[in-house]
Amino acid sequence: MPYESGLISFAAFACLALAMKKHRSGLEPLVLPSEGVLRVLGWALLALSAAVAVARLGVALGVTAWIGQMCVAAPLLVLLLSWRPKAATALAGAGLICVPFLAFL
Repeated sequence: MPYESGLISFAAFACLALAMKKHRSGLEPLVLPSEGVLRVLGWALLALSAAVAVARLGVALGVTAWIGQMCVAAPLLVLLLSWRPKAATALAGAGLICVPFLAFL
């Protein structure tokens, strides 16, 4: 099963979480884009993750795999944000960097 859409979904949920003031407060020293930019980026990444899953697996399996991977990515992000918020954002960025390399596997 391709994991690209799961990693993109994780990064998308991280962007959507960082668009809220509650989650931005734990990351004070980091320079983040504005809340509006993060919100648009999060929704764009969710659409991209759906497109990647459908392109890799077809419509029926792609949508099912996309929803399943989102169901894993969201709670994982929630747990990481409550435990180590800086690690959650770092993992989201690292996951986005790994996506092009996973596409060739």
